[in-house]
Amino acid sequence: MAPMNTILIVLLLVAGLLAVASFTLGRITDEVESARDTEYIELEGAWVRYSVIGAGPPVLLVHGWLSSSRVWERLARRLAQRFTVYTLDLKGFGDSDKPLSGYGVRYGSRLLYAFCAHFGLTNTAVIAHDLGGDMAVKLAADHPGMVGRLALVSAPADEDQIDLPTPLWLVTLPVAGPLFYALGQSVRGVRVLWLRPFFADRNDLTDEAIEDAGKSTPAAVAGTLAVTKHEISGGRLARQARAIKVPVLIVAGEDDQIVDPQSIDTWARTISQAEVHLMDECGHMPMIEHPAEFNARMLAFLTGDRRYLETVADQGYEQDRDAEDRQPIEESPAFPDFAEDETMDLTPQRDEAADDERLFEEEPSEAPNIHRKQAGHYAPEDSAARHEEPPAEPEPVDERGDEPPGEQPPDERVAFEENREGVKPRGPRDRQAPNRPNRDPIAEIPEDLFEWPEEWDARRRREGYGERRREDRRSAGGDEPEEPRP
Repeated sequence: MAPMNTILIVLLLVAGLLAVASFTLGRITDEVESARDTEYIELEGAWVRYSVIGAGPPVLLVHGWLSSSRVWERLARRLAQRFTVYTLDLKGFGDSDKPLSGYGVRYGSRLLYAFCAHFGLTNTAVIAHDLGGDMAVKLAADHPGMVGRLALVSAPADEDQIDLPTPLWLVTLPVAGPLFYALGQSVRGVRVLWLRPFFADRNDLTDEAIEDAGKSTPAAVAGTLAVTKHEISGGRLARQARAIKVPVLIVAGEDDQIVDPQSIDTWARTISQAEVHLMDECGHMPMIEHPAEFNARMLAFLTGDRRYLETVADQGYEQDRDAEDRQPIEESPAFPDFAEDETMDLTPQRDEAADDERLFEEEPSEAPNIHRKQAGHYAPEDSAARHEEPPAEPEPVDERGDEPPGEQPPDERVAFEENREGVKPRGPRDRQAPNRPNRDPIAEIPEDLFEWPEEWDARRRREGYGERRREDRRSAGGDEPEEPRP
């Protein structure tokens, strides 16, 4: 009995130590030690790290759960050519303060509002990812004048749409969660297990994403997820999103294993001005997995210029990220340098050199393909050729190889036939070429068409046509009166 009691005591001590350690780790906070004015601002009682680059209309980028503002590096550099781009590390993540409480959609929305108010931002375009998208939805619904456009990227609309892998789910457990998170902070391989389901292709997992996953605290990681799931449960936030009346772009990865891609349907049903896009072969992080396609789509949404999408589509969306990083963004052929003003001139640009060359062309250029409205709508492009004028029919060709002049009247055509050697004049049907329908005009009907010719009547009298008819009727029992002879 003594060894058994000793084992039980040891197990109880170990469990007690683990509970104390888990409780202690769960109460850990992280505060910014030296906050510089150019990188940090104090919002809602916490120091928040931010950055501002570019010039032009404002665009705010909001990251998601277990990441930081570094996920927007490629997009921020691209947008900075035309916009003033604001990024921040949400409270509890990245290099911002990490208190014990104050997480979730409501607190995150208040933080975003304080950030915009600090910089005097109104009618701001907001691009938000993951749980940051839920915070941006509440910001747009509560403060209509603050958000001018909204792009939601892999944002859940209900708690049932969030599915975490088992290694990451252990981090959110009430008691043992802090221990598992502390293990991931100290062991890089554990963080890799956390983030692999975030990407459709494992090769897209970056060192920055792995590093950011270990920068938070157990209270921030578990608190943000638990409070957010409660606030969006039952479609509460989705119903509140009905108040949003600004243009909204909803983007999701087709192979997203963290947030159900069907969330885009929930948002689209509640938001009146929603545009939905599902990215092929993409997971939970489209801004990292397909940066060229994602950046082009964001630019097209913000500017209203679809040429960004057409240019990238022509060159293909597949790009090597390392090569893209080595090449300056301004010189990247995938993103043409369009006008730098806020409203882009969509008028097609004329090529003056080509116009000068056309002036000296001897033959006119090919006529453009014009679509005409038929039955109240325009015909599709592939059927435009069906409505063109049919080509003129060639003159009928004689079977024997001799073709009479096409402009001669009918009587002269017959004379032409009679003058040929031993050829009998032929009717219109005979003059047609083989397998060619008769296209000669119908002649006028003569007035005496239905009158009985006199020579036929005399012939009937000579042949006794009437006598035979009367005899036939008498033999049949008829009593037809005799016709008077003339």
